[in-house]
Amino acid sequence: MDKITKKKEMMRARRRKKKIKRRIISISLLTILVTTITLSIANSKKDKKTVEISSTNTTENEEIIEVSKPEIDSKITDWELILVNKDNKLPEDYKVEVETVEYTHKIDIRVADALRQMLKDARSEGLHPILASSYRTHETQQTLYKNKVTQYKNMGYAQNIAEEKASFWVAIPGTSEHELGLAVDIVAREYQLLNEEQEKTPVQQWLIENSYKYGFTLRYPTEKKDITKINYEPWHYRYVGVENATFMREKNYCLEEFVEYIKQFDVI
Repeated sequence: MDKITKKKEMMRARRRKKKIKRRIISISLLTILVTTITLSIANSKKDKKTVEISSTNTTENEEIIEVSKPEIDSKITDWELILVNKDNKLPEDYKVEVETVEYTHKIDIRVADALRQMLKDARSEGLHPILASSYRTHETQQTLYKNKVTQYKNMGYAQNIAEEKASFWVAIPGTSEHELGLAVDIVAREYQLLNEEQEKTPVQQWLIENSYKYGFTLRYPTEKKDITKINYEPWHYRYVGVENATFMREKNYCLEEFVEYIKQFDVI
């Protein structure tokens, strides 16, 4: 091969290398472009999925808000839910219109029919409930509390200790539900002592099971003593209304717990 021919062959070889190089570069650029587009599409889908998830979370949050709404339409300002205890005294301007029931006892006129019906239905079951106490004036409550304090002092307790112990059995004047006219003490005719044995009588068994149907609740359950600050009284029933009494029974709430529950949603 002469020099000229050899030179031409070398030039052709260079041109082939350049073409191959250009093809490699083109393929590389095309691969990069395809990869970029693919990533862009993937990110777009991811963003869309994130939006969907966010939307779902919003819906879930809305559902949580729905769940947090009160399960019962009651207000702490409702007359049948007025809370009277050691921390919540009877309003000074509180007035109650009472009606006589069971010969000599009195109770808030708005509660009288419900009480009569409850006692009537208990008696129709062959039971013998008796009203031991109902509405009390402030003066009557003062006398009962003073007598209880004296009883403890006679047992050797100092005045302040006697007053504290007495308050677990007889409410301090101004903090008694009996002054509200919404509470009654009911005992069995065959067992009229106000002690925990009262719980075992058929009358109390029936009342504990059925009083909520008439709007009454066992006010001072034994397991709630730390909350009510009153010893167990399986004879003391408080009117709160049928719907409220039913709800309290389902949730095992005493009145203090129920009031705290509705306070979360109550706007005064």
